[in-house]
Amino acid sequence: MPDKQIITEIRVAPVETAFGRQVGRNSKGDPYGYNQREWLTQVKTASGLIGITNARPFMNRSSILALTETLKPLIGRDIFEIHTMNGERVTGVAPRWQQYLLDNGFVSYALFDLMGQALGIPAYKLLGDKVRDDVEPYDSSLYFQDLVHPADGAGTVATEAKQAVEKGWTALKLKLGRPGRWFEPTAGLRRDIDVVIATRDAIGPDIKILVDANNGYDGRLDLLETFIREVGPAKTYWMEEMITEELPGYRKMKEWRDRYSPGTMIVDGESHQGRQPIYWRLMEEGLLDGIQPDMLHMGFWPYQKLVMDISDAGYATKICPHNYNAARIGLCGLVHFAAVTESFTVAEDSTLDFDVYDYSAYEFSGGRMRVPETPGLSITVDQDKYARRHSTLETVIS
Repeated sequence: MPDKQIITEIRVAPVETAFGRQVGRNSKGDPYGYNQREWLTQVKTASGLIGITNARPFMNRSSILALTETLKPLIGRDIFEIHTMNGERVTGVAPRWQQYLLDNGFVSYALFDLMGQALGIPAYKLLGDKVRDDVEPYDSSLYFQDLVHPADGAGTVATEAKQAVEKGWTALKLKLGRPGRWFEPTAGLRRDIDVVIATRDAIGPDIKILVDANNGYDGRLDLLETFIREVGPAKTYWMEEMITEELPGYRKMKEWRDRYSPGTMIVDGESHQGRQPIYWRLMEEGLLDGIQPDMLHMGFWPYQKLVMDISDAGYATKICPHNYNAARIGLCGLVHFAAVTESFTVAEDSTLDFDVYDYSAYEFSGGRMRVPETPGLSITVDQDKYARRHSTLETVIS
């Protein structure tokens, strides 16, 4: 067993960043605006190692006081007692901590960061052997930009998509589902179609276009069929959350996909942990090409176990983790997970750049992000910036 690394202190502070532009709404929510916040969590050991994570999943559901109580049980614990291990490889979660990590998967990011540092290996090696050297991220910040700048209509989204490509992304996700809430249904359908076609015209044939309706076509399968037929020539990479998961609707959607756009994946599942029976029934019938539980919510080992179970069941379902609110720390975790996961597709990048983090180990070139080989998660906190901007707002647990 590795030498003990006892957790002595945990610091939590809100940190903020900006998109650099106003990001609009999706089919069911308010605009994201200019700024986003996350709860940076730094876990320190007696030897001086610092592992980091983003407690945004907890932030979305509760208070900083509740988070403090949730993290207290980690104080005085050895980082290696929480997971079971065979040498340097994680093989499971100790019974004492199984429910804890199911409820607080974000904690595993800090633990994998610390274990990797203590062992002198990149975090991905705790899970398996590397199957790829780099990962393709996709820009997922193209929301209903046509409602931010209504005079330009669908052209606003196409323009911002082209700007993203110029910055280096080779895959983009467009938020759709305008029939669901913010438009008259037929007008919303027409705008969704126009956005996809205009974007394809603007960025050319080689860039991946992913579309996500946030279930905006619920109750309107007639409109969904028209959408799939009309955007077929645009050759979208995947269709995400077009309707709420249910067998009859998914059977229809697959029928239309096969007829009009056979190369397009059908993906879903970001709001759950992939264990609900509906996902296994969809996979059993070949109706779900990719599954999307949120990586930061689930944590490394539960996600690894899900991948193993899907493979053992003989399903060809791809792994497409959600990551939007997890931002930069979440993206770095995705890169490590992708490094050892053959069925991984693309990594969600909300494009938020928190300058308090140093993630220079993740080289981004040619639309790909390099898997780092330095110990842990290879993302650190600029402690000088942190002290100036955030330390007065931190909560210290010891």
